[in-house]
Amino acid sequence: MRSPTAIPGPTTSATAPSTSPTGTVAPSATATSAEAGLPVLTPQPTVSPALALGSPTSADPGDSDPLTEAVQARTEEVRAVRTKTGVLGAVVDGGPFEWTMITPCFGTSLVAGPEIIEGPIDVLIDPGHGGDETGAVASSGLRESHVNLVVAQALEQRLVARGYRVLLTRDADHRVAIQSRAALALALQPAVFVSVHHNGGFPELHGEVGTEVFVQQGSEQSQRLGGLIFDELTAAFADIDVDWVANRTRGVSWRSNVEGTDLYGVLRRTRGVPSVLTEAMFLTNPPEAALLADPAVLAAEADALARAIDRYFSSADNGSGFIEGLIFRGDLGPGGGTDGCKDPALR
Repeated sequence: MRSPTAIPGPTTSATAPSTSPTGTVAPSATATSAEAGLPVLTPQPTVSPALALGSPTSADPGDSDPLTEAVQARTEEVRAVRTKTGVLGAVVDGGPFEWTMITPCFGTSLVAGPEIIEGPIDVLIDPGHGGDETGAVASSGLRESHVNLVVAQALEQRLVARGYRVLLTRDADHRVAIQSRAALALALQPAVFVSVHHNGGFPELHGEVGTEVFVQQGSEQSQRLGGLIFDELTAAFADIDVDWVANRTRGVSWRSNVEGTDLYGVLRRTRGVPSVLTEAMFLTNPPEAALLADPAVLAAEADALARAIDRYFSSADNGSGFIEGLIFRGDLGPGGGTDGCKDPALR
């Protein structure tokens, strides 16, 4: 079992670790839920076992494309680069001085003299939304994309201080297509991938914070990480007395599309990497939006996420909040794709 890199510099191995860092005794990928002591998040009968396990099938042809295939086919140690303007992208070709990288809008660009990044890493943090894709917006004007980035950057600092090797899919306020976020995960092969979000909508009042954590179907590692994150986030906010709101999906669950694969692209397209998507609070609920405008609350959220990730690596804990998954038959609306996307400056 490998330990986390003491500094956030490149490692020399291009092969993903078979075990997680920090001496974890996490359940193996082949262990059953019962053997691991986990509540079973069983897919609905309409979801086939192959789809539930995230196997590539003809049911999700939109997730197969030449750029993603090029990323997965690479065997070289250099897996990503960071441009001189601070933009991170998966590598598809090139070297040693010029590299073809996947841009935030899922195009390609030849960049000279970038920072070289080798995989695997310990944690890839994904601040959701960005740029003209704001995500949820509070009545005060506070944007989810901003809150996501602040929490993600604070989480990075805490994990690096613990000795983990950590990267962010974006470190500034610009759009990143789902495909580009997933390509980074497939290229860098992090031990865990955490997509940080904050919720929208107008659910009912609830006695506790309405945190939701979405996990990959059939992945016990994703499920366990989700349970630990829910455990720590709800504990962090338990003593705050406000009018919380919650959906019936409060807790830890998978969410499927009608084809039977993971609904959320950052979970569906990162098969093979234990991935979760967090929704800590509701920006559309004014009392919660006021909390999310408080730097101390955002720091507490980052602390909670760091504790959960550390527990994932250092213990066999399962966390809490597990509920049954569901099949989503509605429309998620626009967002996350490449339509209208404009890349930030790359040079």
